[in-house]
Amino acid sequence: MAEAMTTLLDRLHARISELVARNESLRRRNAELESLNADLLRQADEARQESHRSRLDAEYLAVSHKLADNPDNLIATRRRIARLIRNIDRCLEMLKE
Repeated sequence: MAEAMTTLLDRLHARISELVARNESLRRRNAELESLNADLLRQADEARQESHRSRLDAEYLAVSHKLADNPDNLIATRRRIARLIRNIDRCLEMLKE
């Protein structure tokens, strides 16, 4: 009976060692997956921001083509809009004072 108990305890000890090793392996894998998940979330956020910027650029481009029918008029229109924006900025600065 003592041998049976010793054999049982040895098998139990071996199984516990296997479980401890498996648990550690799973913890490492979990940490790797959490890191990967964080990276993927960051990349997804960057992709959303880039998509938003691209949509804005496309919208601005569409508006700029609606403003002028040829490149010369487009350049003049852009300069006029830039000048208007500068004037608005100056007015806002004066209002702050």
